[in-house]
Amino acid sequence: MAGSGARAGASFPNVVLIGSRASGKSRASRKLAEAVGWTRISTDELLEARLGPIPSFVERFGWERFRGEERRVLAGVAGERLVVDCGGGIVENPGSIPRLRRLGTVYWVRAPAAVLRERLSRPKHRDSRPTLTGIPPAEEAALMLERRTPLYREAAESDVWSTASDGTAEEEAFEMLRAAHFGPRLALTVAGGAVAEVRAGLDAANAESGPLDLIELRLDTLDAPAPADLRAILGDLPPSLLPRLIATVRRPGEGGRFSGSEDERIGLLAEAARLGAGHCDLEFEADRESGGAHARRIRGAAPAVRLVASVHDLSGVPAGLETLPDRMAPMRPALTKVAVRAAGRADVERVHGLIRTQASHQCPIIGIAMGEAGAALRVIAGSAGAALSTYAPPRGLPAVAAGQLTAGDVRDRHRRWGRRLHAPVPVYGVVGSPIAQSLSPPMHEAAFRRLGIEAAYLRFAVPPPELADFLMAARLSGTGGLNVTIPHKRAVLPLLDSLDDDARRIGAVNTIIPMNGGFGGANTDWMGAVHSLEEALPLPGRRATVLGAGGSARAVLFGLARKGAEAVLISRDDRKAAALADEMGVGHAPLAALERIEGDILINTTPVGMTPDHDGCPAPDAAIAGHEVIFDLVFEPQRTVLLGKAAGMGKRTVPGLRMLVLQAAAAFERWTGRPAPVQAMADAARRAHDAR
Repeated sequence: MAGSGARAGASFPNVVLIGSRASGKSRASRKLAEAVGWTRISTDELLEARLGPIPSFVERFGWERFRGEERRVLAGVAGERLVVDCGGGIVENPGSIPRLRRLGTVYWVRAPAAVLRERLSRPKHRDSRPTLTGIPPAEEAALMLERRTPLYREAAESDVWSTASDGTAEEEAFEMLRAAHFGPRLALTVAGGAVAEVRAGLDAANAESGPLDLIELRLDTLDAPAPADLRAILGDLPPSLLPRLIATVRRPGEGGRFSGSEDERIGLLAEAARLGAGHCDLEFEADRESGGAHARRIRGAAPAVRLVASVHDLSGVPAGLETLPDRMAPMRPALTKVAVRAAGRADVERVHGLIRTQASHQCPIIGIAMGEAGAALRVIAGSAGAALSTYAPPRGLPAVAAGQLTAGDVRDRHRRWGRRLHAPVPVYGVVGSPIAQSLSPPMHEAAFRRLGIEAAYLRFAVPPPELADFLMAARLSGTGGLNVTIPHKRAVLPLLDSLDDDARRIGAVNTIIPMNGGFGGANTDWMGAVHSLEEALPLPGRRATVLGAGGSARAVLFGLARKGAEAVLISRDDRKAAALADEMGVGHAPLAALERIEGDILINTTPVGMTPDHDGCPAPDAAIAGHEVIFDLVFEPQRTVLLGKAAGMGKRTVPGLRMLVLQAAAAFERWTGRPAPVQAMADAARRAHDAR
């Protein structure tokens, strides 16, 4: 069969691991390379082969020469299907981060600071790993982690955690890494009316599958399936592919298309098993009705075949959902599959809960919530413990069940946000599209480190069509809290369970707070704005001119009113400005009024002057001269043309970066209930901004 012998997973990029000493990189890289048959490369091992022991080399020749050698070693690493284990300090090398990202997908293998200290205090680390700085290894690790964390965050696309202090740490890191890189374990579904169509689909599924994926052959979709068709499909497949196949001949009552007799149907499954298919899907009710004869017949044809005991409820979620795995246990299945139609969030949560009971059942569980409501679970079910995350057709092939995403869609979503939601520590993040330039991660991670909170703060790239599914996945994953940025601040409103009074009045959300199993929406943008202004002057009774009529203007107008200041709104879109001014209960003036308007504060909420169009200025000189304080919400660049002109006129200026820090601090306090370390957040934001 042309192409069916191709190596599965050949399209996956290389794996590149970074992280501090004793984080578990080396063991995880060895185990992953062995599991998937890839080549492992350790930059430290290559350096030691060339230079001898690294501490001795550094002592003789210094860090600068060592880093030069490290750069040369990294430049020489090339190839495909590689697992590259990098030294802890490689990110400090100039130019190393772009090189690492070009080499493959970069993962930060990390452990909590307390766990690192405990590992490095053990005799085997203390004695066999001499320090490179002259201080004890545990203290050195904390120092290096503080210095390198921003660099690890810049380089890595995702985190892999190793939190255990015992022998399970290696397995924990390996499992997270495997799931992160190869995505959810799938059963790629192949269907078709003709043998040639099924064979072509099998080629496509094999080429797109990962090293642990299975392939389901929906034989019931053939126009008139017969044993001869099975021999034509399975007869010449390579032995390496057959064990990964699931032969399925589904009954109409459970979503299938087979119209023959039950004897003929089970005969097809038995023939598929005899021809070498590694798995056969047998419906629990069908086997129960036969008194177990169906399972015995299939096993009689091929004793080594693995049964997938399945239940498909197209009407909804049955009352006894949680008991199904145990009720199917007498079939002695290798996998139990429960697929039910989900009408909404509550149904999806029940299926998610079933998956999470995996450890208490006799065999692995596949839990699927059919329908649009269950799309998020198809992406993250593996992180909850599902044996297979979902069934999905290869790209370009039709779905065979309600709500199915293609395998490519599942992996794309998993890469963008699914793998980042899964961690043994609380996960926070910022949601937007695009999101790569957000300064929120360095600010919040600096705050967590300063207060000794073990948590991760990540960027979630979520296109608008995926927002509802992402929020469902975040709920199921127990996310600690989220920030929301462009373009989702208003679109997120109907997707939340509650809104606080500020967010409801402003009509936009920038902070999501978990509460009572749901998500509440808040707005801290107005706090960032007024707190920034209050550092320059008291607000009660002041007169402000606000430029723009978008979401930021809403937050600013709300904050000014809360603090007793008056506002006049001006925008290029006069109709939009008039409507917003009426809604917020403030004054409105036409654009031409900017040439003569005066007040205490001039506030720019528009993107005029933002990089890359940083030469623009949203206000004429006369307007700048007519105000005492000039506040520009634009923070890229920090010194905009507007602020530069204002400073030249001797005006007090308030930069947008300050508002960014203070709104982040307010969100941090809502999530954690602890005072935010504002200066640490400001320093981190400034460093990240200046490093661009």
